[in-house]
Amino acid sequence: MQQGTQRRLHDLTYLFFEVTQRCNLVCRHCGSDCTADPAKPDLPAEQILRVLQEIRRQHNPAHITVALTGGEPLLYPGFFDLGRAITALGFPWGMVTNGYAWSPEKVEAARRAGMKTITVSLDGPPEIHDWLRGRPGSYERAANALRLLTAAPWIQKMDVVTCVHRKNLHHLDETRDLLADLGVDHWRLFTVSPIGRAADDPDLILDREGFRHLMAWTVARRDTPGPVVSYSESGYLGACDTTVRNHAFFCRAGVNVAGIMADGAILACPNIDRRFAQGNIATDDFCDVWENGYRAFRDRRWMRTGDCVECKEWGLCQGNSFHLQNPDTGRTRICYVKEFGLDTHPDEITGPETEAPGPDKVTSR
Repeated sequence: MQQGTQRRLHDLTYLFFEVTQRCNLVCRHCGSDCTADPAKPDLPAEQILRVLQEIRRQHNPAHITVALTGGEPLLYPGFFDLGRAITALGFPWGMVTNGYAWSPEKVEAARRAGMKTITVSLDGPPEIHDWLRGRPGSYERAANALRLLTAAPWIQKMDVVTCVHRKNLHHLDETRDLLADLGVDHWRLFTVSPIGRAADDPDLILDREGFRHLMAWTVARRDTPGPVVSYSESGYLGACDTTVRNHAFFCRAGVNVAGIMADGAILACPNIDRRFAQGNIATDDFCDVWENGYRAFRDRRWMRTGDCVECKEWGLCQGNSFHLQNPDTGRTRICYVKEFGLDTHPDEITGPETEAPGPDKVTSR
């Protein structure tokens, strides 16, 4: 289906709830600036369930995946009780977790609550992962979570997401081996965006050479043994776009994806600037907002300014991922095609360091 048609139809298929901004880690790249502060208010469960009840009166809940995120969702009081209630309403649900607090008891609680999907963060070998996550022992906790969760046959979809930055860029093969040993089948990469805490941390943002290296590395390993690797929806990638992921770029924020933040703000994905909020569930009907709001997300002509006016890639890019949009300037914070030269096909980027490894370099499950 064409992007224009999808924007016009705007079928809701994915709904985030940022249930808490409290976290047991202090990640350097956090886009929400989450903390361990117990005083930060959570999103009340009764509000979450009220919104879902409104939605199921107008939409088929079986076609909408609910994703519980944070912060760290496991810090939310009564988390698995909430999951059970979501299941009872007919919505498939999953979560995004840093993996720190998992135990066999929590895995069993997740099964009983009907959890269907899960994404776990792991960002490289132990010392690098712990550095990024701001807490010693974070790697071993995440690895333990993966051992437990990959052994749970009832989970329908599971993947690992890795934040690629300057310190782990040249440890990707080692990381892939670690994930293979942990039983992981699907691995999704993303790069740090200049938002949240990361905006002031130069150790996190890849430069042109590093980003091109990542693109070439990803292409070289797409068809090799080990966890299936792909690049996330972090932005439009020009000539690399359909070679590092399984489909053409399309930012679905506000088109198929909505999000409700911990303060009740109606947004899209959690990393988008809060100034793009479309209302608040405390005062607005979510379904009405979904049908009649989100104009800035669905008609992006307002984003065609500056260099975008004459850009031949506009039809495919449409202003890039929405989380990169800067409301102060009205422009994207970064254009990968222009700034990193991604009008060059990845085959021409590939050099000796990015050649696909031999069969002894990657562990196959």
